[in-house]
Amino acid sequence: MELEWCLPSHDESCVEHLAKTLNIPLPIAKILFNRGITEIEQAYRFLYPRLKHLYDPWSLKDMNKAIKRIHQAIIKQEKVVIYGDYDVDGLAGTAILYLFLSPLIKNLIYYIPHRIKEGYALNIEAIKRFKAADVNLIITTDCGISNNEEIQFAQKNGIDVIVTDHHEVPASLPPAYALINPKQPNCLFPFKELAGVGVAFNLLIALRQFLHNQGFWPTGKIPNLKNYLDLVALGTIADMVPLIDENRVLVKSGLEVLAQTNRLGLKALKDTTGLNQNINVRNVSFRLIPRLNVAGRISSPDTALRLLLTKEEQEARSLAETLHALNQERQRIEEKILQEAQAEFEKTNHSVLAGNWHSGVIGIVAARMVDILRKPVLLIGLENGRGRGSGRSIDGCDLFAALSQCAEYLDSYGGHKLAAGFSITEDNLEKFIQAFEQITQSMLKECKQPRFYIDAKINLGGLTPQFVKYLSLLSPHGIGNPEPTFLSDVLEVKQSNIVNEKHLRLLVSQENLTFEAIGFNLSFLYPPPSPLQMVFIPYEDHWRGETRVKLKIQDLKSV
Repeated sequence: MELEWCLPSHDESCVEHLAKTLNIPLPIAKILFNRGITEIEQAYRFLYPRLKHLYDPWSLKDMNKAIKRIHQAIIKQEKVVIYGDYDVDGLAGTAILYLFLSPLIKNLIYYIPHRIKEGYALNIEAIKRFKAADVNLIITTDCGISNNEEIQFAQKNGIDVIVTDHHEVPASLPPAYALINPKQPNCLFPFKELAGVGVAFNLLIALRQFLHNQGFWPTGKIPNLKNYLDLVALGTIADMVPLIDENRVLVKSGLEVLAQTNRLGLKALKDTTGLNQNINVRNVSFRLIPRLNVAGRISSPDTALRLLLTKEEQEARSLAETLHALNQERQRIEEKILQEAQAEFEKTNHSVLAGNWHSGVIGIVAARMVDILRKPVLLIGLENGRGRGSGRSIDGCDLFAALSQCAEYLDSYGGHKLAAGFSITEDNLEKFIQAFEQITQSMLKECKQPRFYIDAKINLGGLTPQFVKYLSLLSPHGIGNPEPTFLSDVLEVKQSNIVNEKHLRLLVSQENLTFEAIGFNLSFLYPPPSPLQMVFIPYEDHWRGETRVKLKIQDLKSV
């Protein structure tokens, strides 16, 4: 599908004022305007995010109740369970809560449910075991907001539950002792898009402040929460929340901590994947996060959590190698499911596809199918008459809302606008498919025509190393803050060829300047026209001690 190119326009005098005041190049100021950042103070905070810009954690609803209940558990040395999700966000949240509380609570344990055997979030069988072990308090991370029945059961059995979560809030809130979720009604926390680990981190900021005021750590050895930011960044990046506002502060600082981390498990995983430099969102997303996620997908999530917590170097290396091997196995399973799902789509043309598939991998395949089909996709792994589903969507098609409208056919569901999970009995599958297809077709009609948004026009002569350094101030990039894209006109193609059968490589020139450009998975654009217009992302390439600016092709057209 050919994408319409869209180059936004702004009041040039306002853009120039921003550029002059902040002493930044005009194209950088245009990018800020394109992100809705037009005020001087707002722009300064975006370009130079600092931990002091974090919001007051006490503005989260129920924070005071949660802190006092945890304080009681510390004073009375109650038995406490940290209950997390099996993905990287939940694992990271569990890790930071455990690391902070374990020196304070002797009877502290963590619990991560098994994806296949137990499913997502709290379950009654686990709570029964906690009751038998005389547990007094459960603190959830990255789950719990939809566990009305389970939390009622816990409360009736004398177990208080503090929920820390960030998922969409159901119509009926669970009867938790304290419920911390910025999306819940009447919560005054200014930013609503924290990851689960971000909510847990805010809990720790408030708890540390409260305990310090209560006279804890009299020798002055107060825990340095900055040391947890490597884990906070991992969970935030993994959960694909918008990398803006508070998330931007957490990830920017967290990547700096990750680059220098002393956490043995992460050091071993970085060594295993060869990621010892260029610690950025893209490299973390493609190298570290899949290996941390894979344990919960096709094995036991405990393997990944142990890696995050271990203090033994040999164990760290062994766990990193295990996760690497599991990831290779996951890739093989994923390719097989993708082929079968594509074949099923060709037969049915449905957005909901079901098969005897590994439910731990179908979410990744659904994401790949969305990239191909450009519409919401749900994949369901069937076993013994029951199905576990995972879905991904596109901007403009709210997956959580669509599932909510089909709730009568589902046993359970939860998630976000762009990603969700659910369970269903096979008997309801056909009716569910019909209902979901009808709802999403209506949503797709409302979606705008696909466009390729361009931040600014630029000549190749403007792509100096100094300019690329300015571009680095705009990172980290992700949802809500994509990599800046530029348009150059009238480029002559000096060379062109296909690399590894699927990538387009060009040498393009303008005004006696030549740049190498690579278009990943754009081999279908070969042979390119010349002269041409190109939309691209400039980046620094480091090779054998040399640094050169290269272009990552996004799209091209003839002049």
